[in-house]
Amino acid sequence: MIAWSFSLLTQYRQCPKQYQEVRIFKNYPDLNTKERDWGNDVHKAIQNALTLNTPLPAGMDVWTGIVEQFRQTKGKLYVEQQYAITEGFQPCDWFDPRGKPKQVWCRSIVDALWIDGKVAKAVDWKTGKQKPGSDQLALMAGVIFCHYPEVEEVRTMFVWLKNGGVTRDTFRRSDIPRIWQMFLTDVKRLENAHETGTFPAKTSGLCSQWCPVVTCQFNGKRRQW
Repeated sequence: MIAWSFSLLTQYRQCPKQYQEVRIFKNYPDLNTKERDWGNDVHKAIQNALTLNTPLPAGMDVWTGIVEQFRQTKGKLYVEQQYAITEGFQPCDWFDPRGKPKQVWCRSIVDALWIDGKVAKAVDWKTGKQKPGSDQLALMAGVIFCHYPEVEEVRTMFVWLKNGGVTRDTFRRSDIPRIWQMFLTDVKRLENAHETGTFPAKTSGLCSQWCPVVTCQFNGKRRQW
């Protein structure tokens, strides 16, 4: 059983071979390290601003107004929460207990979550370029429903910090079967790939510029070797 997350499954969807070389064999580094480090710094700064009322540092203070708006959100606030569930959609610890059978099947981190009675409001801060709606919002809602049985509605949002844009979607408890159907097919493919060791290369427009696996037949940088 593979413990998957949205980012892990996305990389597998984009190219199984890149997933194998980077995630499993670790033959190549992830090229998004700088962007990820910056994103982590932003998330930590916003976390402190929401929970400790500390000012955002220089370079991030342009988002002070956004933080002020979210300070007014009703409900109990949870920040940078790590949620994990079993294959049976039951909440569990982020890591499997030592010496006990594997439990973790899916993991999801919610940047900011407000629980207000039967309504949950979940926000993911995005530091990159705005993209069309994402399944990630649905996954956040699915995991929240598992951890908070009293919640009947999850209002999710991406906040695109570069341009101040937002992406919204609302899910109700009746949507739970539909939410998991969005992922189960690819999760089964991922599990089968691990069982059989089959990770074929998948060519796309990202091959020549962004993929670190320079030995792949589709990588435009391969000619340099």
